Amino acid sequence: MRKFTKIAVVALVLLLAVSLMFGFAKTKEKVLYSSIPEKIKGFDPTVITDLYTATVGGNIFEGLFQYKYLSDIYELEPCLADGMPAVSKDNLTYTFKIKKNISYYDPEKKVFKNGKGRAVVANDFVYTLLRLGDPNNTESGGWWLFDGFIKGFDVWRDAAEKNGAADYSKLPEGVKIIDNYTFSITLNTPYPQILYCFAMTFTWPVAKEVVDVYGEDWINHPIGTGPYALDHKQTIVDNQFVLTRNPYYRNEYYPREAGEKAKSLGLLKYAGKKLPFIDKLVYYVIEETNPAWLKLMAGELDIGGIPKDQFAKSITPTKDLTPELKEKGLTLDINPTLDVTYEFFNMDDPILGKNRKLRQAISMAQDRDKMIQIFYNNRAIKAQTVIPPGLGGYDPKYVNPYGVYNVEKAKQLIAEAGYPEGKGLPAFMYTTLTSTTSRQMAEFNKNNWAQIGIVLNIETCDWPTFLSKIDTHQVQIGGIAWGADYPDAQNFLQLLYGPNKAPGPNAANYDNPEFNALYDQFKVMGESKKRNELYSKAAKIAAEDCPWVLGVHRESYSLVYNWVLNYFFRDIGYGYSKYRDIDMAKRDAMKGKK
Repeated sequence: MRKFTKIAVVALVLLLAVSLMFGFAKTKEKVLYSSIPEKIKGFDPTVITDLYTATVGGNIFEGLFQYKYLSDIYELEPCLADGMPAVSKDNLTYTFKIKKNISYYDPEKKVFKNGKGRAVVANDFVYTLLRLGDPNNTESGGWWLFDGFIKGFDVWRDAAEKNGAADYSKLPEGVKIIDNYTFSITLNTPYPQILYCFAMTFTWPVAKEVVDVYGEDWINHPIGTGPYALDHKQTIVDNQFVLTRNPYYRNEYYPREAGEKAKSLGLLKYAGKKLPFIDKLVYYVIEETNPAWLKLMAGELDIGGIPKDQFAKSITPTKDLTPELKEKGLTLDINPTLDVTYEFFNMDDPILGKNRKLRQAISMAQDRDKMIQIFYNNRAIKAQTVIPPGLGGYDPKYVNPYGVYNVEKAKQLIAEAGYPEGKGLPAFMYTTLTSTTSRQMAEFNKNNWAQIGIVLNIETCDWPTFLSKIDTHQVQIGGIAWGADYPDAQNFLQLLYGPNKAPGPNAANYDNPEFNALYDQFKVMGESKKRNELYSKAAKIAAEDCPWVLGVHRESYSLVYNWVLNYFFRDIGYGYSKYRDIDMAKRDAMKGKK
């Protein structure tokens, strides 16, 4: 899932956290306040490719599966599905059953006049799949999930493209609706990650009636099955998103089982209690890290990250909170994250895309150690390949020869590329966001690369515009990050797979036949030593080809107020707010101390 490389983002958003204002009068209503660092796109599941839209939308929509909240690892469990699917002996046909007690909730009562909508049925999941594959749905970013896998789906997509419109009345050969609450998918080849796909945003079910009633504007009127719904009266687009409790939410309960870490934190006290516990969620859009920090310090957010400029004042040399922050009621939670940051070259560019030594030279001119010190307060490690630690295929002994900061070697490479001291090269355009930190990181790159004669011009835009520019191949060089959608290195390697070019997740439009051949080989393989070896080999090919200037794998430092209950770090998945609660008495007591 795409995210930007803003420093406090890891803690601020990955945790899908909640927050609460000190300044409000005491109330029995439980309202929790959170923040996201960028403007969000509309709520069409098939186009939600970024973390921030998914963070909010994950409370409104749900998928067939979700991740176990208190597990030590990332394990799937049924959400809208009635159990795990039946799988044929050849691992090609998956039959999914849907729970029968689930209904849509329409808070505006324009599609479903009584608010409580009809039951979710198999056709809703199929409809979402078809929208994902519809080539006329030009913004769809999730086609890569099923491209080449579902029997007849590519044929269906090709026919839609040829005819100029998709025929939703005709299903692909491999998609069957068995009854109202059962559908099946038949694959061309084994697909080890397919169940993860049904825990992602792209496969959240959508009622066709919503699209029919609102037309193109339906993305601003999300109607889902989740524990919360968008409150249109209180929501101010680009400023704050307010979600209120779904009064028709089904009977779902807090987990009764937990991993060792969650047990040690005492997180089973709520076992068996009906979800959710919070009445209202508010997500502020705060694009600068320092204003978010001030709100956190004022008690106007429950949880947040630590901006780079505040780190030394907040964390002791022993990686503990300062006494002042502890006195406020804050606690520190430190966790590694499954992510990677990178600067990408548009490989369609006639200069950057065709000159490997030029890209290698730029990569060697990047001072990652200084970057980690300045922008991450040493809360990151250098990325040697696209694969982060903790996933199969990660090689702790590998050192990327072009990830070493060596200006003299970089000068030699750029001369071998045909541009000694950068002479003969045009200025390149670097696209980034408007925030202070984003601009500072762009200037850092500009100064680094200037050492070998590279001239960068910098343009800024908001997050939705940035994503749109990437999807339409309008970014020459840009910086971004990727957080794991599921716990498998394939989810990172697909960022470099040729057929996944933008508007797919391959922002660099990288297309290396050797890499692609390895990807085609391992994408149908189950977990094994051989698959990990292929993962590692492909990652090293891309690392040395340099379609990216690899950045870092980050560590999350989160500040959590002690009135937030049932808090547990989750790096993958959405909708975790339903498990959390707030100690109203403790909050009011802290408010009184202020």
